Amino acid sequence: MKSLRLIIFLLFMALVYSCQNDDLDLNTATDNSLGVTTKGLNNGVKIAILSDTHVMDPSLLIKDGTAFQAYLAKDPKLLEFSSEILQAAIKKIISQKPDLVLICGDLTKDGERISHEEVARVLRQLTLNGIKVVITPGNHDVNNPEAARYNKDRSFSVPTIQADKIQSIYAHFGYKDAIARDPNSLSYVSEPIEGLRIIAIDANKYYENTTTTIGSGVIKPATMTWIKEQLTDAIDKGKSVIGMMHHGLVEHYQGQQDIDPGYVIDNWTTDVNELMNAGLKIIFTGHYHANDITKKSNGTNFIFDVETGSTVSYPFTYRMLTIAGNNYSFAPQTITDYMEPGFTDYANAFFSSYIQAYFRNLLILKGVPGTPPYDFASAFSPYFRDAAKAHFAGDEIMPSDFMNQYLEVSAVSPDLANVLYSLWTDLGIADNTVSINMETGGTTP
Repeated sequence: MKSLRLIIFLLFMALVYSCQNDDLDLNTATDNSLGVTTKGLNNGVKIAILSDTHVMDPSLLIKDGTAFQAYLAKDPKLLEFSSEILQAAIKKIISQKPDLVLICGDLTKDGERISHEEVARVLRQLTLNGIKVVITPGNHDVNNPEAARYNKDRSFSVPTIQADKIQSIYAHFGYKDAIARDPNSLSYVSEPIEGLRIIAIDANKYYENTTTTIGSGVIKPATMTWIKEQLTDAIDKGKSVIGMMHHGLVEHYQGQQDIDPGYVIDNWTTDVNELMNAGLKIIFTGHYHANDITKKSNGTNFIFDVETGSTVSYPFTYRMLTIAGNNYSFAPQTITDYMEPGFTDYANAFFSSYIQAYFRNLLILKGVPGTPPYDFASAFSPYFRDAAKAHFAGDEIMPSDFMNQYLEVSAVSPDLANVLYSLWTDLGIADNTVSINMETGGTTP
């Protein structure tokens, strides 16, 4: 496995150098990071949406060993290749020539200052090629006590950043040209395209971090008031509005908060109604590393939570949105076609192994026996692994033998069996290729 990892890494480095020498002519490109694009929303505005890039600067892994592997066991991601993967995504995005790129948080592995600097360096390639960028931070990005460098069986703390540094490091990626900022968080409003306002919502709890990172999120009451004021201002001026936030606004499968708490904001059932009633119709989110779209309606108003997967997690995709008036058309974009052959097979093997182990541990925490002769956690973890991978990819198709799996799990835990069912059951909206009418709330297909 280590030799294969080395081969993949060397191939990636060759790809990165080719990326830098082909399309990314930094000497002749024009910086378009600030100001407003005057292209109208009726003329096919294109927006690339990424999330959870989790860049780990290569210098932070001196030598792989038990310390780094223990970290991956808790939070499986292809961190070793995170910078190379982001550069591959950026190269493809530049070739697609969108008007705007949105990134929904968790820019770095664990808020390391050096990783933030690497992300900003890579994102600069977009603005130098005339593409605007708007970011919002995630729970991993600020005041993170887990920022570390790894060497064999040891890890060492490295500098993280505080909230004010986000605004300076990413000044050219939303903050410098913000038309409004929330004094109580890192939330802000940008109008990168004339007639389209982006409300970047910071629901992270980095101010509570001590020895570990707080993964859950909350919209502070004062921030909610500020958001509603910004919605009123935008709507009164005839602007279209897109929200973006790292944490999910709603559950993306029934029971999500039970088996995996912290991925949807606290008080979400109340907050979603407040935002709907204030006029927000669509929000882009991340955090769960899944491609999923969920719609909520209260009879009068509606809102779509468009969740985008991670660039360092299966299936390595981002979204491309085309806006034409009230029609928002989404199309999935793969990153693997800009990577060397062999990466997809390696990545699938990595996630099959790590995610199965992750779910075995999670099931034990949920009370499922994990020792012989009743090691149900080991028996059931492949079922949850396959369901999770299907949910991450979106547009889930339930396997033909699912009922047998369901009955096995139900005999031990009916609640967990229902969660397994929910992972395989889409909530009525296509997750990848879909068009949304923002006037009526209708979707096709």
